[in-house]
Amino acid sequence: MNSPSRTNKASTAILAQINRFSRRFTGFTLLAVAFLLATLIVVTGPTAEPSEQIERAWPVSIIPATPQTLSPVMLNFGRVEAQQTANLNTTISARVSRVIAREGDWVEKGDLLLELDPTEVKFMADSAQARLARSEATLESLQVEYELAKEITEANRNLADVAAATLSRARDLHNKHMIADAQLDTAIREANQGKIALAQHLSELNRFPARIDGQRAAIEEARADAERAKFDLSQTQVRAPFTGRVLASPFAVGERVAPGISLVTLADYATLEIRSTLPTPVARKLELQLRDGYTLNASSLINGERIRFTLSRIGGAVRSGQSGLDAFFTVAANAGLEIGAVIDLALELPPEEQVLAMPLYSLYEDSTIYRIREQRLEALHYERVGDYLDSSGDFLALIRIDELQQGDTLLGSQLSRAISGLLVSPIVEEATQL
Repeated sequence: MNSPSRTNKASTAILAQINRFSRRFTGFTLLAVAFLLATLIVVTGPTAEPSEQIERAWPVSIIPATPQTLSPVMLNFGRVEAQQTANLNTTISARVSRVIAREGDWVEKGDLLLELDPTEVKFMADSAQARLARSEATLESLQVEYELAKEITEANRNLADVAAATLSRARDLHNKHMIADAQLDTAIREANQGKIALAQHLSELNRFPARIDGQRAAIEEARADAERAKFDLSQTQVRAPFTGRVLASPFAVGERVAPGISLVTLADYATLEIRSTLPTPVARKLELQLRDGYTLNASSLINGERIRFTLSRIGGAVRSGQSGLDAFFTVAANAGLEIGAVIDLALELPPEEQVLAMPLYSLYEDSTIYRIREQRLEALHYERVGDYLDSSGDFLALIRIDELQQGDTLLGSQLSRAISGLLVSPIVEEATQL
């Protein structure tokens, strides 16, 4: 009686397992169908061709590499000076009576620049002239006395001889007791007086040459004083010692000036030169070039015009406050420069062989420059020789490349990603060798 019931329960369990298996199989079936469809889509879809990667060629300018012999330049500053700058003064003290030339005036040699009041100096000149005249008169009087003394010398000698002869006779007579003692004493006194007079006369005569020489010296002294007074009188007129330009004339009429003070400052513009301080090794090298007869030049761009100067000499000592030697450059008379002006100076150094003048933007770090071969960059090492200015005044770098070969071209552009092997496309050729 229980068997039908068990059969029903078994059937229900079997059906439940079949349902669970059917649900699982449906999931797998759907997954298999989806995979099959995806495979069919991929297989039957269009085929895409792979894109080709094209390397970019960077446009650049190139420079033909043609080594030459060029002169490096050293950029420096120079100050315009005059070889002759005179501070005109006097050795007298006087008041200013006239001022003719003022600062900035051009004057010729001998022109009157300033005049002092000559009144006080004239007094001194007249006094000195009077002393000279008095000394000359004294000399003339001495010479007359000397001539007279020479003329009476013989008479004095005769008087002394007569007195001596009288004494001799008086002694003979006194020995014979023919005259008194008083008469002998008188003869002795007269003889001695004759000797004394003759000795005094001869002594005075012998002193005359010395007195005359002394008086002549006094005349020379008086004449020197007169000439000095005349010179002082001439100093009341301050005249130009050379043709030039007045740099300073600070005094006004009525001012009293002291001896030695500068009254007018005058510069000779025909002797203008430029002083520039150079490092000592460079200066010594240039000096050797000068001694060997080389002409060394410098130039400066002034008012849009490039003016050239010639190195004339090198200073012999380092001045206080400087670290090098002074170099002096001659200036043409028509250069139009003003004293004291500071100018940029490009000094041409001795020439260097097998060098290139390259723009600064073509040079890269670590002394690297790029050669172009088969449109690709190749790094080269360069040596910086100096700087260079072309005819247009453009500033270039002077370099030497040992690895350079005939017909090479160099990169003339500044590329931020420049590297050996980079593909480039030359577009412009620049010629920098002038």
